[in-house]
Amino acid sequence: MKNFYLITIIGILCCYSCSEDNGDSGNSGISDPAQIANIMNDNLILPPGSFTVDPNTVQIDESITIGNGSSSIVPLASGQSMTNSISFNAPNGNVNAVGMRFGTTGPIYFVPVNTNGATAGTGNFDFLINQGICADLSQVCHDIKCYEFAQTSSGNISRANIRDVAMLCGNCDESSCQGLVDASDCGGLAGQDGSPRFNLTWSGSADLDLYVQDPNGETLSFNNPQSNSGGALDVDCTGNCSGGNSENITWANGGPSGTYQFYVNIFSGSATSYTITVRDNGNTVNTFNGTISSGNSNTLTYTKN
Repeated sequence: MKNFYLITIIGILCCYSCSEDNGDSGNSGISDPAQIANIMNDNLILPPGSFTVDPNTVQIDESITIGNGSSSIVPLASGQSMTNSISFNAPNGNVNAVGMRFGTTGPIYFVPVNTNGATAGTGNFDFLINQGICADLSQVCHDIKCYEFAQTSSGNISRANIRDVAMLCGNCDESSCQGLVDASDCGGLAGQDGSPRFNLTWSGSADLDLYVQDPNGETLSFNNPQSNSGGALDVDCTGNCSGGNSENITWANGGPSGTYQFYVNIFSGSATSYTITVRDNGNTVNTFNGTISSGNSNTLTYTKN
């Protein structure tokens, strides 16, 4: 940490079983499982070349078994790219696509994989849920069942593998999130939430700094931890930190409307990857991932209306 500055720091596929939605006190967002499943499918973004299959028009290939060997709940945040890894055993070596679906009915979304001839392997593909989806959903952590499939070269499909996924539309201190996700699953959301809020997390021994310029032109960082517009740096932790390295700049009582500009500086250490999670009024509005080895990262922007 930069302890030579004498300052004080004020101070993350599928049918929803929305049993956790009971923690939704007075929230007017959508919580019906069928509606949520449709919205998730509509907002699913997959790589080029992906396609859909109506499971009612194809046969089940009972020779294929799939699974990931993990029983842990996978946290899912809108706007954040993730990799889905679907492992399979196929004695006939005929798997050429893997896929996923939200809900128990409707088309399955498949992505081609180069596994033809393999009797055992893993199909990997990146996906994300469109940012801003939580604006329509209850602001809770939704408990989700995820259905994954493999497809053969003849067009048949496997039976589904089921995974548990948590759709993070609520703060980690929201009652529905307790016992479902760890605090670190919420994108390292240490410190206060806000409108807006910029949360930087990273791993390793490097010391990173987050800089945010508000629409009035005032920049918040570790050496200017408070602004006239009400912004504050309320977390600045590198090293032995609960939940990992994190910096958090937030307007707890609401910041000015307009465009916020922000970037990362590497203060010391070697190249490292980082994530910036932008939240506003309890919603994750964007997630940025990058790697930095020297100087400043590219400048990013968020416009608050």
